[in-house]
Amino acid sequence: MFKKIIIWLKGYLILSVSGNSCDRFINLCIKNNLNLWGICDCEDHKTFNISRKAFKELDQYIKKTDVSLDIVNKKGLPHMFYKYKRRKLFVLGLILFFVLIYSFSFFIWDINIDGEDIYTDEQIIKNLKEHNIKTGTLKSRIDCSEIEKMLREEYEDIAWISCELKGTRLNICINETVLPQDIKENVKPCNIIAVKDGIITDIYVESGTKVMNKGDEVKKGDILITGAINLYNDYDELIETSYVPANGDIYAIISYNYEDKFELSHYEKKYTGKSKKFYGLCLAGNVIEPYKPKKNYSNYDITENDIKIKLGEAFYLPVSLKKCIINEYEPKLVNYTNDEAYNKAHLKLNSYIDELNKKGVEILENNVKIEVSDDICEAKGTIVTKEQIGIPADITIINQGEDESDGTYGDD
Repeated sequence: MFKKIIIWLKGYLILSVSGNSCDRFINLCIKNNLNLWGICDCEDHKTFNISRKAFKELDQYIKKTDVSLDIVNKKGLPHMFYKYKRRKLFVLGLILFFVLIYSFSFFIWDINIDGEDIYTDEQIIKNLKEHNIKTGTLKSRIDCSEIEKMLREEYEDIAWISCELKGTRLNICINETVLPQDIKENVKPCNIIAVKDGIITDIYVESGTKVMNKGDEVKKGDILITGAINLYNDYDELIETSYVPANGDIYAIISYNYEDKFELSHYEKKYTGKSKKFYGLCLAGNVIEPYKPKKNYSNYDITENDIKIKLGEAFYLPVSLKKCIINEYEPKLVNYTNDEAYNKAHLKLNSYIDELNKKGVEILENNVKIEVSDDICEAKGTIVTKEQIGIPADITIINQGEDESDGTYGDD
């Protein structure tokens, strides 16, 4: 897409060539590295596109092949300026538009979060804002490795995170279980660390040095396989340390605490079907609402939907349309019987276990008990699983005979 924009900015011409040597003319141009594209065969002529610069070099090939050349159309910004040279305000506005688009490319205008189950988008975005990572931030200030490390440290249930800057969008992919197919291949020297507390059941090393063994109890952040390989002489003296990308599969027994509680008598929302809509415009985080209806409902929910404006696949702009819907509801008292409450709690537990199964987690034990007493239904206990817990992390490079180096290397 950007290549097309550059071609349009420089300007180009649509030409028609006719005569007995059209093919020879085209071949001569291509042979001499003139950029021709969009070549089309017609009944008695050919059409093609060419840049303004290359157009000036065609005279010699026209004379050699004795063809006729006609300009069908002129496209691009320079020709538009010439066409509207008397409309200065239009030209200035067009220049300002492209300057703004170019300046927008230095910032992030959208943060996309995928894969979260336990934590909401709002929670994670709020946390990012506390670390000065928000829409409108310069892309040069965004360190994806630091974001991955920070989120792993602050959210215990997050096992694997991948951050990527694409266009003006920051993509954050989160998984609460380590999936081997999602972990990118290690290229730089790194360690393999534990993302959860557990007891190791299996450890397979492909490269690096094993630090933990089967049966060891590990904590989140412990090094399981190190990328540092120590070489010793016959006298057990360290002679050299090499650094490689650590690789391997580590499985451990993990225990999850599960707890769910709700009252047998409680209120639920029964929507009446009455609603009101209004729209707004969001400019760089500032919302403009030209019209906002009065909230005459006693009980209501507000649903918001942002329609983001973008150019191409990932070039988001600091402009979005905001659609809001106010839905009226009436509180309705619901009383569960003991059996109904038990079935509801059981369905929620099964849904939780199904989500674990979808992530490739092997369920070993289900020690959750459901009890109904004193108008409260409570499900409480532990779920024991076997799953992979190792992911790449930074490694500190220590030069021989020197202190630790300033930089660390790794592939989160």
